[in-house]
Amino acid sequence: MISHLQMITLFVADLDRSLAFYVNKLGFVELSTFDDGVDRLVWLVPEAARRDKHATTIALYAPNDPQDPRIGGVSGVVFTADDIEATYHELKARGVPFTLDLIQHPYGEGEGDQEARFVDPDGNEFLLHT
Repeated sequence: MISHLQMITLFVADLDRSLAFYVNKLGFVELSTFDDGVDRLVWLVPEAARRDKHATTIALYAPNDPQDPRIGGVSGVVFTADDIEATYHELKARGVPFTLDLIQHPYGEGEGDQEARFVDPDGNEFLLHT
């Protein structure tokens, strides 16, 4: 049976710009790169997951057409953090654009779930959630 989610591919218009965002703003680390002159992909993970052999990686892929309809929009990807409030404030200070500031929901486990939404340079939207 399936045991882990291995990889998620995010479509981006400018691979170098996106790589800088994920590394410098979100704190991801680059695991490997593929470049055959036609296709170029970069695989990343959050710094805290770099030694986890089951960590889900993100593959950044820039199609030949920067207007490719797969670029931008709701990604469906949800990130979590040990301290969501500190992470939210740190990401904002690094210039990560949020489309929904941190809120607390009156449902979920414990005191309620917290979430915020942010976007990458291509408009791919992500959820930061407890």
